[in-house]
Amino acid sequence: MRPMLTIVALTATLAGTATAQGTIAARVRAARDGEVRMQYASRPGTCGDGRDMIGFREAYFARNMQGFGRWSGYRCEPGPVRVSLQVQDGAPIAATTRVGGAWAAPSGAVTDLGTVSAPEAAAYVLSVLPALERGGRRDKGRALLPIVLADGFDAPPPLLAIARDESRNIETRRQALHWLGMLGDAKVVPALTAIARGANEAGGRVMGEGLSASVDPEKDGKKGLASAAAAALSMVEDGAGIPALVDLSRTGSVAVRRQAVFWLAQTDDERAHRAVRESAANVREDARVREHAVFSLAHGDPTDDDFRWLRELYARVDDSGVRKAVLMGMQEDESPEAGRWLLDRARDANGSMEVRKAAVFWAGQRKATPTKEIVNLYRSLDERSIREHIIFVLSQRDDDEATDALVAIVRAKDDPDMRRKALFWLGQKNDPRAMKLIAELLK
Repeated sequence: MRPMLTIVALTATLAGTATAQGTIAARVRAARDGEVRMQYASRPGTCGDGRDMIGFREAYFARNMQGFGRWSGYRCEPGPVRVSLQVQDGAPIAATTRVGGAWAAPSGAVTDLGTVSAPEAAAYVLSVLPALERGGRRDKGRALLPIVLADGFDAPPPLLAIARDESRNIETRRQALHWLGMLGDAKVVPALTAIARGANEAGGRVMGEGLSASVDPEKDGKKGLASAAAAALSMVEDGAGIPALVDLSRTGSVAVRRQAVFWLAQTDDERAHRAVRESAANVREDARVREHAVFSLAHGDPTDDDFRWLRELYARVDDSGVRKAVLMGMQEDESPEAGRWLLDRARDANGSMEVRKAAVFWAGQRKATPTKEIVNLYRSLDERSIREHIIFVLSQRDDDEATDALVAIVRAKDDPDMRRKALFWLGQKNDPRAMKLIAELLK
């Protein structure tokens, strides 16, 4: 049974449009079984390709995929929201949302409601959302699109109620939190912070809404509500959620702090990046948080200053986990300096062999690292363990120069062990030169 406070919250939200919503509801109830179509004005910042792809500001939804952040490569044009309801016995059981384009030729019974009021349509879809969740295709991230994309509809209050409603599908609740971050302002920050922290809110009321969800962030998982709430805080307009995320990165549980540093790093806010650096450099911080802070800084929205700072951090720390996280992060730095720096770390005889091998591996993963520099590293070192690892790294590269280097090692007469290693990894490649060499050796 749905929590009573959630029902009250949704009822209050829909009260202002009840009459018009009833008109849409009556028209749907009167429609024949089959498809019911309606279209309405989209919220500013909405675009689509008229088929599978929908974009809104920094979010996109395409072919059961979704993303938040910078995106490109899609033809996305402004247009109205077009909602197709599958109706059975006067009730909708599934919905498909598109933006822009034109309706396809009908393949069965179709009732076209034409252009309707956007707020009224959103209110109607919101009222039947539980039925759509039960009976429709649960395309990832699309359940709330008819509601949140409607121009002029006050979405944050019902979104918060949905996020707190434990009777709803978990994916819908997560999406409600994401949209709350995209559409809300500073007023939504306390509610998002409480969910991100995993605590029940005192008194159970924020933004005038009802029941809050109790979330254990330690068990919440990557796809849980606490992580979605932290992500939403990073999206709130004008950076209003950044101070709360910074506080979470310092005062939450280990799981909360890891989530907070990750989402702080996804922004281009200097306050956020400064907080992530502080977590990475804090020797009193849990190693799991420090390593995740380094990873997040390199894989989020890094600046050249961030990469320089990470290289400086490497020199200041002794923790191998943090050091390896820095080495992995350098894969994201496309500057020539990053490749040379990684290879220099591999040459450092004072470093542990584990860390030196990691440096070689991530240097090899960078397409910008010249193969000849990796080959020169192999020739300059005597330690057998790292030379074997360099052979493996060369085998992972697709360029002809790497294959030629492995062939040369096999043909050399100086080190039988290295020859065997190189031959083994050549055998894993589907390369004519490797096959020819193996055939020669088998004669």
